[in-house]
Amino acid sequence: MRTVLQSAKNVDHVRFNLTLVRHAETHANADGIIQGLSDTELSNIGYLQSQALGRHLQYHRFSHIYSSDLKRAAETARHVRAISRVSTCDIQFHSLLRERRYGIAQGRTRQWLRELAKENGVPYASFTPPGAESVSELRDRTVSFFRQLCDELLQKFGTNSSTPSSAKSYTSNSSSKENSSQPLSHSVSSENLTLSPRTVIKSNRKRSLSTGHLPVEFLTNTAITSSCDSSIDSALDVSSIESDQQSIASSTSLISRNSSFEKCRNLFKGLLHSPYKNQFSDIDVLLVSHGAVIRELIKYFACDLQTDIGQYLDTIQDIAPNTSITRFEVTYSMNEDLNSITLQLIDYHNKTHLINANNDEYNLDVVNKCSL
Repeated sequence: MRTVLQSAKNVDHVRFNLTLVRHAETHANADGIIQGLSDTELSNIGYLQSQALGRHLQYHRFSHIYSSDLKRAAETARHVRAISRVSTCDIQFHSLLRERRYGIAQGRTRQWLRELAKENGVPYASFTPPGAESVSELRDRTVSFFRQLCDELLQKFGTNSSTPSSAKSYTSNSSSKENSSQPLSHSVSSENLTLSPRTVIKSNRKRSLSTGHLPVEFLTNTAITSSCDSSIDSALDVSSIESDQQSIASSTSLISRNSSFEKCRNLFKGLLHSPYKNQFSDIDVLLVSHGAVIRELIKYFACDLQTDIGQYLDTIQDIAPNTSITRFEVTYSMNEDLNSITLQLIDYHNKTHLINANNDEYNLDVVNKCSL
């Protein structure tokens, strides 16, 4: 698989997959509280959501993982990395991926902010409360990170048709001085990614779940694997059957054992594959951040870079659901005069990993008050 495209026009190219994931749920999310830069932790449901996300992506290999350094995003990223069977990269934390600063609205409800915007005669979506980061400032910060990411991937993986890569040097026309002086290199070693088991305590809130009552779909892979191993052993083990009993064993019991084996084989088959077929690039970037950051990045792709996102353009102002997955294929090229970025949408706010089709009571796809 070729990651780098090379032309005869002295142009550098790099292609990569970009996966955007919003952090798992916090109690503030559920209660409609604006968090901003508050360093909140995951709720009980958020903990289960991050584990479900990790299991969903456990056989998808990410070459790079970036995360906001706020706890709710960092913990979500750590779960994905710890559960992964194939990703070996370290997590790189960056302040540019933090949530929007909300000033006096931080810690208040969204309803309070709506009323304040109305009092000031400003549409809620574009209102900037005192002391807050404006939407345009947030957009600049978000785009700054993305452009810097593109430049760093191009520097590391790009080739030039006329200049040897070992002697190549250039400056991106779209990168600011601040960006070039702050590499995306604040990382954590994979040696520290082992997560201690967390006790999920029952809450009086109806939305909280206890792992003690969860079906197998929401238990750890260890439990699933152990159960499946046991079933396979049971399906194949005939050592306890006496020789005379074997001779009269019914075809029904054989069919039952074969059926049990086939069921487990299909379960393993489902676990051993990534949910995304990747024939585009070996470079696969996971970015774990916050609702406003992901929204502004998608708006930049759709409105500034003219990326076709189809029917989703109508809901582009919506906040992504917790742990939802949005995925793009990105081609970044640069020559001496200009640079260009083209993207193709692959998946949008996918949250199937949170849904239990067999029992609605255990769905992690909960509705909370954090959406705009």
